[in-house]
Amino acid sequence: MTAPETLYLHVWTGDAQQARDLVQKHRPGATIVELSHRHLRAGGWRGQLRSLRALRGQALIVFFKSLNEAPQLQLVLWSGLIHRCRETIVADSSGVFRAYHRADWLWLLPRTVASALADVALLLFFLLLLPVWKRMARPVQFKRGSSGLAVAYLFPYPLARDIAGGSISHIRGVLGGIAANAATCKIFSGAPLPIPGFLVQEIPSPRRLFLFWETMMLSYSIHFARSVRRMLGGLRPGMVYQRHGRFTIAGALLAQWMRLPFVLEYNGSELWMAQYWDPTRFCAWLRLCEEAMLASATMIVVVSEPMRNELVERGVAVEKILVNPNAVDPDHFHPGCGGKKLREFLGISAQEIVIGFVGTFAYWHGIPLLEKAIRELLKDSELPLRFLLVGSGILHQEMRESLQNFEKEGKVLFPGMVPHDQVRAYLDAAEILVSPHVPMPDGRPFFGSPTKLFEYMAMGKAIVASNMDQLAQVLRHQHTALLVEPGNVAELVSAIRLLAQDPALRCRLGCQARETAIMRHTWRQNVAKLLGDAQWSAAA
Repeated sequence: MTAPETLYLHVWTGDAQQARDLVQKHRPGATIVELSHRHLRAGGWRGQLRSLRALRGQALIVFFKSLNEAPQLQLVLWSGLIHRCRETIVADSSGVFRAYHRADWLWLLPRTVASALADVALLLFFLLLLPVWKRMARPVQFKRGSSGLAVAYLFPYPLARDIAGGSISHIRGVLGGIAANAATCKIFSGAPLPIPGFLVQEIPSPRRLFLFWETMMLSYSIHFARSVRRMLGGLRPGMVYQRHGRFTIAGALLAQWMRLPFVLEYNGSELWMAQYWDPTRFCAWLRLCEEAMLASATMIVVVSEPMRNELVERGVAVEKILVNPNAVDPDHFHPGCGGKKLREFLGISAQEIVIGFVGTFAYWHGIPLLEKAIRELLKDSELPLRFLLVGSGILHQEMRESLQNFEKEGKVLFPGMVPHDQVRAYLDAAEILVSPHVPMPDGRPFFGSPTKLFEYMAMGKAIVASNMDQLAQVLRHQHTALLVEPGNVAELVSAIRLLAQDPALRCRLGCQARETAIMRHTWRQNVAKLLGDAQWSAAA
């Protein structure tokens, strides 16, 4: 049986090491057992209940970056009904360490009941509204000319407090492309957006009783759309533009209320993601939200042909779908932009060969595959290799624990999530950059268009990528990259080893990759296509 002094630590958001240090400070000498965020999410709500029921010890500790922005905090406090620990503790990066016992449920009960009733009412309202909305949606067509504002850019996601990786690259890229094409734009966001040079009008979520983050997002869609409509005043934008996400219909609401064209940036089905990679509750509502957004859109921008084909199979008219792969700003991502200084800071010598990865530590990015390749390359290797793995995600902690011996030796570095402006220096510090994406779990074509792929190209570095779908359309084997069979560890290892041994090949591939990125894959070109298809011009 587990000892009573055992503490179970679940890092929901924030830094894992900071969480461990805080627990040790408040409970010195206790045994800390860390719970995998990936396993808890992958198991669905039934698996989560089983996992919680199996916990026996002194306390379950749930750590957040900030308790003020913690989703589902009430559910966390009521988890004491399920787990078998004496305490439920919530903590955050500011140093809060708050313990709850069973007696505390008495004063928690009234608020929880009110929250549950509000959630039920909201779910019923949207269950009735969304099917009607889908049938009655009438997308507004584009018109030439404008009233002084070309684009109202929406980011209605109040819980997205740490936007990084491909998401922020895409957001910055689209906004930079709009500016480069001399189109006027106003930005409305539910969270701070790290995009220097742009004025962002933030719309915070009103404090409301809720148990689930999904119901909060549904409620926030209405609040966000009403707020943007008020902020626009008499302005009538040429288009409303929104990035698709879970449990939001804000863009569709605003466009229908104001009778404006609606452009939906669709990077993949959230319903499909929930089914295969990132489970969620209330899938029926998720499906209804997604269908309402698709039905309301004047134009749907997708990043790949497989994504267009998927929408056509779902009944979306092909003429309102624009295939527009991701891109890069080659003036921001270029060789010699801080890599040398960063190598000195990290203690990497000029003779060492750095293999870099930037992105989300998730299944589709090939993280388990990359982990095996690293083990193989560093095992009795005579080459002076160092791995620089930048980013975070659901598999980050597990990969770090698996490679901890190599990390102690300094052969693998995990900087974590870095600000977007610093990403280019990490790319510049590497000689080889890898993108080992793997096939989709249901056998469908790979539908993604990784922003990091185009950033790799613009950096003028040698690239190793999976030979699949759009990756193979953007890159040419032996011309701009080395392409390897998806999921094949041996081929990935061989390609990295070959490039590590051949500086001339690295130079040739990198130079040709940057030339291709500048010629075909800039954000200015990307957005010009969007504005052109929407019948916009810089002079309009």
